Amino acid sequence: MSIFKRLSATLVSRLDQVVGGIENHDAVIQVTLIDMCQKVAEAKVRLAQVHSEAQQLEQQIKEQKENAALWRKRAIECATTDETKALECVARKRIYDEKSNNLEIMLARYAQAAVKLAQDIETSEQRLSGMKQKLTLMRARQSTSKALGATNETNHYADIMLDESFNRWEISIGQSEMATDIGDNCDNLERDFLSQEQHEALQKELSMLLAEEQQK
Repeated sequence: MSIFKRLSATLVSRLDQVVGGIENHDAVIQVTLIDMCQKVAEAKVRLAQVHSEAQQLEQQIKEQKENAALWRKRAIECATTDETKALECVARKRIYDEKSNNLEIMLARYAQAAVKLAQDIETSEQRLSGMKQKLTLMRARQSTSKALGATNETNHYADIMLDESFNRWEISIGQSEMATDIGDNCDNLERDFLSQEQHEALQKELSMLLAEEQQK
């Protein structure tokens, strides 16, 4: 369950207590606001983790691209003297190109999740600020109707944050699936490196690389 979903349930429960026991409403609301502040703090920690993981992905992408460039260079250098070795180099280049592309897709998902989580945190803080103002007003007017209004706002707040929780879950599952796919692809390429099925495709790509090099 999303931390913000639990927060919503907690706040509703607290406000129900306010209705049932007017003498404790001030203390209950203060405790609830403290709980909300803690949940927002946890969300900020998660956002920092998303940013950290995104930076790691960026580094991995850089490394894969550097490896692809290295094998491209080797393919061109071997093309005139050893076509078989040149084709092997092209195949290696393909592996790193695929890894790089997959990591870039994952990085884009991380970026989307980070933006969404940052927006949700900002919304949460705005809600907190509004609720604190309402608490001040409640103390002045001794009105339970303000507490009921806060409940409606919190329900809307929880719905927004629930979507963010599903998005992060989907990213986690996608990352695990992608890691498995990449591993399988690498094993197949190593075993079938010079298979007839790939031979013509590799020759074609080698020719394209040589043509590009001649145009420089």
